[in-house]
Amino acid sequence: MTKSPVSSDRYYYAGGKRIELSPADDLCAVSDPEKAGFEPLATEIGRSLGGGLRLLSKGELAVQKFTNPSICKYPVFRSHGAILVALPEVRIEESRVSKWEKLNNWLDKHRDDVTILSRDDDRLVLSPVSGSGADALTIANDLTEEIGPEMAQARFIRVTPRPN
Repeated sequence: MTKSPVSSDRYYYAGGKRIELSPADDLCAVSDPEKAGFEPLATEIGRSLGGGLRLLSKGELAVQKFTNPSICKYPVFRSHGAILVALPEVRIEESRVSKWEKLNNWLDKHRDDVTILSRDDDRLVLSPVSGSGADALTIANDLTEEIGPEMAQARFIRVTPRPN
């Protein structure tokens, strides 16, 4: 995997199909705003996504005088009417024993880039060492394109509009 601060991947795979993503350049997802350097009173800005993750507009970010995109480790996209935030986790599912040898070889080759969070007979959960959601998206896409497991997908938080 090529390490880069900004992933060029603007798609993911679901059900064997490539799903295009549109970058939501007006939004940023930040984990634990106080640790990111926000003023304590500003930790409640934006929209809570749970687990200390907050969705902010670039305007809210500018008010905090943060212009460094590295605090936005979780890329935000729009797809099919929803907002998707890519988290630093990749879930792989594979029931075919013949594919596990390829997966294990891929893991050996990329052991400096990923950490295994959990593993059982037909499921594997990885995290990029970088802690970046962009890298998780790249890892999932690379696995799908190189190995072809039944499923390899970055974990997303999906924010859908409220029904009218």
